[in-house]
Amino acid sequence: MIKELTAAKVRTMEIRSPNNFFALQGVQPGDRIFLTEASASDIVPATAGLIAVVRALQIITHRTIQSSQDYYEERESQAARVQLQLMGVGRVRKITNFEPGTPLMLDVDDVKYCDAR
Repeated sequence: MIKELTAAKVRTMEIRSPNNFFALQGVQPGDRIFLTEASASDIVPATAGLIAVVRALQIITHRTIQSSQDYYEERESQAARVQLQLMGVGRVRKITNFEPGTPLMLDVDDVKYCDAR
């Protein structure tokens, strides 16, 4: 997902991961989000990633029905379809919220130049 956004600058993605799906619940178009390949527990100050602005957000429901002569099974799952526009590269300055059941909240600095570390 990160490579696709870097290449295309604007990308629509379908988010199915429960952690990422719930993190998008409070997001509105125009909000900025931070994307990184690191898992939530591995994010520390100085973790690098991308800053993107949410252009559009849609919650969708998928319904799957399977049946045979002996059974009938119906499943529903939800996903978020989000259109992101790349704003630039960022680096975590501070973790502001890391409570179970809530989105990970970060203070992220824009990286405007190549900073060797």
